[in-house]
Amino acid sequence: MTEFNTTSNRSLQNAYLMFWGNLSSGLLGSILNIGVCLIISTHSVLRQPFNYLILNLSITDILISCAVMLNGVLDYSSASYYMTFRSSSIICQVNVGFIGVSLPATCLTLLMISIERYNAITIVHLRNLKLSTVRKVITVIWLLAIITTIIPIVYAKLDLHYPYECAIGRIDNFQILVLLLVSLVITSVLPIGIMLIFYVMVLYKLIRKLSITQPTSSIVISRRGNHLRRSILPVLCIAIFSAASSTPYLLLTYYTSFNQYYIPSFRATFIPRYYQLWIVTGTMFSLTPIVNPLLYNLASSKFREVLITLASGCCYSTVKRTPTSVKLIQVEAYKSNALDMHILSVT
Repeated sequence: MTEFNTTSNRSLQNAYLMFWGNLSSGLLGSILNIGVCLIISTHSVLRQPFNYLILNLSITDILISCAVMLNGVLDYSSASYYMTFRSSSIICQVNVGFIGVSLPATCLTLLMISIERYNAITIVHLRNLKLSTVRKVITVIWLLAIITTIIPIVYAKLDLHYPYECAIGRIDNFQILVLLLVSLVITSVLPIGIMLIFYVMVLYKLIRKLSITQPTSSIVISRRGNHLRRSILPVLCIAIFSAASSTPYLLLTYYTSFNQYYIPSFRATFIPRYYQLWIVTGTMFSLTPIVNPLLYNLASSKFREVLITLASGCCYSTVKRTPTSVKLIQVEAYKSNALDMHILSVT
């Protein structure tokens, strides 16, 4: 009873802080990623395979942001008891569902981005990957993510001893536990490993191209090479940050779930012992939706141009745009697209 009262007092003291912190970071991440989705979906110049994958990554970040906000609601409700346990359990299942869907979808999308960038660096025809193919791949990604989330949602539960946490409860069926771990490896761990291999090969190709002088290369080829070198570093930052911020939290969660099969009280003893590690991994995980949209701005030059145009339009909204200026903007956009196509066709 004394231990429970101590935990409740600590929860009451930190409830408001955790609630407003999670709510603020979740709202900020949602707003930023919804803005990315709106920009990409409403501008035809951005409807390219790479940007579609970025759009899919933003959708997963929106789900993570919603999970962060729900986690704040659970923190406050478990400390102040303003909701019934049944209502909190439903929110917990939704929270685990958002996290369970977003993590495999993120890992598989990052794998596809690495494959797309590898094609851009090593294969002469950059646009072999069609939009229809990307749409089918994205559909498969979400189907796999939804299938792998069924088991975590079924076994999601609130931890009564540590009301801050909503996680996967004890899975008493060994076959289901093995199935969960295998799906984790296939949809999350393996894609991250393959992604890193692709980026190592990409960096090797870039370093090798930089070390080899090509005096006879045309201006068009040189411009394409410079563009790819400038874009690959932000994409690499997105991949590394997303993997580094999501994977530790994912592995730690499934590590506790696996050990609970053999030791039912494992989570109750593991979390207090490594509480700082648990907080750090959770914080990194919640910061992913906030940092990624900032990196998108560096990864795509066309996205950056559209964003600057929209920002300029907001700053100078009192200036009316004449039909002539609209035509000039459309002509410049057409020339830019035509030049990019010419670069690709020549290379």
